[in-house]
Amino acid sequence: MNNVQEGFTKWFKPKMPKSYKNWDTRLDEIKEAYMTSFGNNVFEINDNMEISINEIKANIEKRNDVTNKTFAEFSKRMSNGIPQAILSTWLIAFLRDYSYISENEIIENETTEDKNENKNTFSLEKDLENSLISQYEELFPEYKIYGNNGEGIQYSIGGKRIDLLLEHKSKNQILAIELKAGIAKYDVFGQISMYIGLLMEKFNDKIINGIIIASGIDNSLKKAALTNKNIKLIEYKMELSLTEVEK
Repeated sequence: MNNVQEGFTKWFKPKMPKSYKNWDTRLDEIKEAYMTSFGNNVFEINDNMEISINEIKANIEKRNDVTNKTFAEFSKRMSNGIPQAILSTWLIAFLRDYSYISENEIIENETTEDKNENKNTFSLEKDLENSLISQYEELFPEYKIYGNNGEGIQYSIGGKRIDLLLEHKSKNQILAIELKAGIAKYDVFGQISMYIGLLMEKFNDKIINGIIIASGIDNSLKKAALTNKNIKLIEYKMELSLTEVEK
């Protein structure tokens, strides 16, 4: 996997929480501190993605007794742990997202028109996902991204992918979010219901809720959602902003 740092920077910048400020421009500092402590470049990824992810997790989370504590001290000194969070949450989420896109980017037996339409829809939904992740602290202030390593971004369960999985900061609740670029119809109800069922099996001690976010909600979906009070429907609005460019 080439140009990981460049790809990660482009992916991370629109998702980055506002509290991170300019950390997307300081990845070289993180890379240097990580290399000093662990002896390798965190942006040099093994062909086996899971091996690389597990190595990053092990270095950051489990090697508290590592002889060279440069990275741990750097992370603590710089904004109280943001560098560590960038690697353990965001870089790992990027690597999982990259792997998922690579596996699903080309679909067999489609016409050129269908491929273009699906590609445009996929791109728009990724843009929406980026916006949602970057603003989730404002949109869902009582929640945080599930897990310690960005597992909640494109959360994998039962061979499926949930766009975003959040966990309540104080209550025993989990929130599954499904994003649709266009109008969501009744079939999305079955999709989110399946996700909730899978989550209920895995987290049988938690309250599981679901949200469908789309540009519009079809009446068929509204009727279906009446049968489950744990599923909410939300419409998003896009705003056009114009800025004149100085010559």
